Amino acid sequence: MSRKDEIELKIKDETVKKDKKTQIEEMIEKNTDKVLKILRDKNYEIIEPNQKTEPEKITAAKKKASKKDSKTRVIGFSGKGGVGKTTLASLLLRIIMESDSPALLGVDSDPNTCFPDVLGAQKYQTLSEMIEKYKGGRLPPRKFQQDFNTLLLKNEQEGYDLLPMGKSEGQGCYCSVNNLLKSAFQEFVLKGDYSYDYVIVDCEAGIEHISRKTSSFLNDLVIVSDGSRMSVNTIKNIHKTSQGVEIDIDNTYVIANRVKSEEVLDEIKDLAEELGMKYLGPIPDDPELEELNYLGKSIFELSKDSPAYKRMNEITEKIISSGKKNED
Repeated sequence: MSRKDEIELKIKDETVKKDKKTQIEEMIEKNTDKVLKILRDKNYEIIEPNQKTEPEKITAAKKKASKKDSKTRVIGFSGKGGVGKTTLASLLLRIIMESDSPALLGVDSDPNTCFPDVLGAQKYQTLSEMIEKYKGGRLPPRKFQQDFNTLLLKNEQEGYDLLPMGKSEGQGCYCSVNNLLKSAFQEFVLKGDYSYDYVIVDCEAGIEHISRKTSSFLNDLVIVSDGSRMSVNTIKNIHKTSQGVEIDIDNTYVIANRVKSEEVLDEIKDLAEELGMKYLGPIPDDPELEELNYLGKSIFELSKDSPAYKRMNEITEKIISSGKKNED
C-alpha cells in the first residue's frame, strides 16, 4: 500500500467516526426492550414507548388551545371556608366544558383537597405527592418539568385536566409547594403553544393565598359570600390585602350564596360596588344541589333544570364575556 493510499484511508476512517454521545444513543435505541425491562424490574416509574412522551402531547385538548390566538384565562374562587366556593368553581368548570369543549385545567390550591371530589375525579395524584420523593433534597428543574408533565398526564379526566396541590408538608412552611405551583403555572400552563384555554382555581379559604401572592396569576377572582358577618368581612379583607400586595387582577366579582335575607343581599351588593367589584347576584336555594352535596355526588350529576345550574350558567356568560372584552 502506497503512502498516498494510507493517508486517504485514515481520512475516510475519521469521517465515519462517531462521537461518544451518538454511540450511546444508538446503543440504547438498539437495546430499548432490555433497558425497559431493567427499569420495570427495579420498579421505576416510566412512560411506555407507545404512550405520549413529549410535553406537548400531554393531552389532545392542549392542542386545541394552541390553535387559538386568545391567552389562557385563569379564574379563581375564594371566600371564607364553607361558603360553597368549591361547588360553584366546579359548576363553572362544568358549564365552560359543556360550551365548546375547550382545553380546561382544574386546580385545587386548597390543602383541604375537595375540588376533585366535587368534580367526581378518578385516579389523580397531587403536586405535593409528586415532590414528596425529593423531600430533603434538591429538585432539578429539568426533572421537575418531566415529573410535572407526567402528573398532568396521569390526572387527565374526561373533558378536563386536574392539578390538586394536596396536603402541606407536615408542620411548618407550605411555601415550597406554593412556589412550585406558581412556577409551574408560569412555565407550563400559561406559556407556550400548548397552554390551556381556561384554568379554574379553587383557592384556599380566607386570604392566605392573597397575602402570599399565590393568586398573582389570576385574571378573574370570584369571591363567594354567604350571609354570615365573618363571610361579608372576608370580602373587605381580601380587597384590602390584594391592594396591599399590589396583585393585578382584571376583574373581581362577588357572588352571594345561600343568602335568604334581602337586607343582607343588599349589603353584599352595596359593599361590592363600593369596593369597585362586580356584583354577580345571588345563587338561589336549590334542594337538588343541597342533596347532591350531602350524598357526595359529582357536580356533573346536577340536572340542567336546577335553579343553581341555570343561575350559574348566566353568571358564567358574564365572566367569559368580560374576559373577552379585556383581551380586545
